[in-house]
Amino acid sequence: MRVPVLVLALVAVLVAGCDEEPKQVSGPSRESTGDPATAARYAPLVFLADGEKNLPMDATRYIEKASLWFLHGDDCDDHEVAGRVDAARLNEKAADGYAHEQDDCAGNGTKDVKVTEPAAEGTGFFLKAGQGTRPGDGPGAPVYWEFHKDDKTSQVAYVYWFFYGYNDLDRGNKHEGDWERVAVPMKDGKPDGVVFYKHGGLPCKVPWEGKLGKSGDHPHVYAAKGSHGSYPDSGNTYIVPASVDSRSAGTQWNTWENARALPRQPWWGYRGWWGKESWVPVPGFDRIPGPGPNRVINNVFIAKSCDDAEEPVATELSADFEGEWETEKPATQRPRVTPYHIRLSLGRQQSTVHYRTTWDQPDPKLDCAGTWTVTGSTRHLAAMHEKIESTKAGRCVPEGNLSLELVDGKLRVTYTGDNVAMAATLVKRAKTDAPPGTSPRAASGNTTEAALARFEEYLHAVGNENLDVVCDIAGPGAKKAEQEGFGPCRKTMPVMFRMISATQKQALRTATVDTKQVTAKPGEVKVPAKAIKAGTVKFTSSDLGDRTITFQNGQWYVTD
Repeated sequence: MRVPVLVLALVAVLVAGCDEEPKQVSGPSRESTGDPATAARYAPLVFLADGEKNLPMDATRYIEKASLWFLHGDDCDDHEVAGRVDAARLNEKAADGYAHEQDDCAGNGTKDVKVTEPAAEGTGFFLKAGQGTRPGDGPGAPVYWEFHKDDKTSQVAYVYWFFYGYNDLDRGNKHEGDWERVAVPMKDGKPDGVVFYKHGGLPCKVPWEGKLGKSGDHPHVYAAKGSHGSYPDSGNTYIVPASVDSRSAGTQWNTWENARALPRQPWWGYRGWWGKESWVPVPGFDRIPGPGPNRVINNVFIAKSCDDAEEPVATELSADFEGEWETEKPATQRPRVTPYHIRLSLGRQQSTVHYRTTWDQPDPKLDCAGTWTVTGSTRHLAAMHEKIESTKAGRCVPEGNLSLELVDGKLRVTYTGDNVAMAATLVKRAKTDAPPGTSPRAASGNTTEAALARFEEYLHAVGNENLDVVCDIAGPGAKKAEQEGFGPCRKTMPVMFRMISATQKQALRTATVDTKQVTAKPGEVKVPAKAIKAGTVKFTSSDLGDRTITFQNGQWYVTD
């Protein structure tokens, strides 16, 4: 859901080369730059996928085509530092290196930040790609290598970096300036294996002897189409949440024919990002860093085998996701819009969502409701497809894709496309809260607003076939029917569900009630079926019946 109507795409939760498991770490060795002959001897043979349009590129040539900018933060304009970039002025030893004043939006300066220094959080230098960089240079491009040593264990490795002008993963994760890598750990002066970094999972290792494909001493690496994630074999790998890394033995890239030591590159020491920020609120997507003398890398020396089974992907949410969620702070969106909140009811397969600028004001600038459907899920990661069913105020994109992640009991939601992105953190709501998809009514108390909020929650539960909620809210009425010989709620309600069409169920998931058509008196509200507002779907007494809601023991229930 985004306010500007734009073309949207799904973002993958994990990025190629991301470092999720903090096992052993290493940095470029200051004691030795490594042996160029050894680095070339074990440099990989990379198979670029058939149909790959974004080929490897010379990073220096990319810089020469780019412009250098400084990001001042979410609320300030970016400033151009250099229209044409001299790669040598990015170097850590440059006497005339680029610098920019890190000021606030009003132009009040604090200090000059050098391009080789870390900037304040949320700010920093970035390269904006120039024209003609997306296709790359092809298999003649250089591979960049550096020598790593673990300070604690004295283990060493050669790390090989691949640069691409553009990352174009199908269904998401599109950004300028893409750095990928593999590592070759050494043992007693000989290769011990290859560590592969990829999307949708932790780095993994293939031993040097055995299943690892090699041409002479050059290990085989398969680069996924578009994303360029590194794999030990060809094939298709499903990336949670809902993208596919496809590899094939296409064009061969003999990296040893143009292997360059990183410390000797003119831009070595650059601390900025390698592409215009796409602002995807997932580490590695928003701003792409490259290799550097101060970058510490996790997982160069690991034991996790690439043969280990990945977590299976399901077509419904795990029980950990289920429940009622809401934002404590407004969602963050690019391009910036009026802040809005989210309320969400997650079920195993179908879920309802409500976006609103405010829950307690009568005239919001945004008021949209819709459904989320699972497209792929593991225990803590999920991909869902969104469809907006009703819009009362503002503008919402009709359909789109989302990524969900459970972290420390909270739900992180991200939504991204070529021109827009959203991030939000949601927490569990109490059952008494007004449900997603309703108007912002009072959630409790002996009031008509509270009664209708409760009834709308009942309607949404019917649409989602949520027996727990339906039988809770309809408890007294269901008990009365059971006493009249109709059977218990959990047996009779599924029969009612089957009598309602799929179109009607979908409409009920975001239905509201027209307050002008209800009859209320203290402790009782009567809702005729014609008062149910569900888009173009109309309900009559023969469909759902006219209902009576009664206030009992501090709560509203459907009693008739």
